[in-house]
Amino acid sequence: MKTLTGKVRAVNRVFMRLEREINRVQEESGLRCLSGCGECCKKPDIEATALEFLPLALEWYDRGIAMERYEALKDKEESICHVFTPHVNHFGGLCNEYPNRGLICRLFGYSARIDKEGKKELVTCKLLKEQRTQEVAEVVKRISEGRRLPVMSEYYTRLNSIDPELSRPYPINEAMKKAVEIVLQYYAYRRRRKSGHKKS
Repeated sequence: MKTLTGKVRAVNRVFMRLEREINRVQEESGLRCLSGCGECCKKPDIEATALEFLPLALEWYDRGIAMERYEALKDKEESICHVFTPHVNHFGGLCNEYPNRGLICRLFGYSARIDKEGKKELVTCKLLKEQRTQEVAEVVKRISEGRRLPVMSEYYTRLNSIDPELSRPYPINEAMKKAVEIVLQYYAYRRRRKSGHKKS
């Protein structure tokens, strides 16, 4: 049984491994998101797990804003991600917690899913397909040649192995709220050191 900080470290290890894989795909193919684009973050039906937002919730706790964020999430009526701010020109937007974004936010655009025939297919957005056709074609070629590309199901399996109970999908804001609840409950009767080696 991992402690809360042990789970956060394990989640971050999954994120770091994924980041290395995506960096390699980006460097070899040239595929990158459009500058200032956050169109995928505007989808109202994004699902995530509490587990992938534990690093963010713990960061909020350390910054002394966990309860404030919990109240905001509890009262939030919109389904669009709580930490996303759309640009005023109505195109794209900004993730206000990019270093601690969820797994789905990291995977989308640069990962593959397994189709019914057991083959990998790129999961990316309409804008990249339309405006980065050459780069998208290069990634598709990589897949056909059997070269490595992050696979969504593999990363969710890694996440699930950390804590199956916290790996249930919810609407993204509900997942964030549950992550904050977990952190607040964990430290309700424990003290957490803010510097040096952090106490579990």
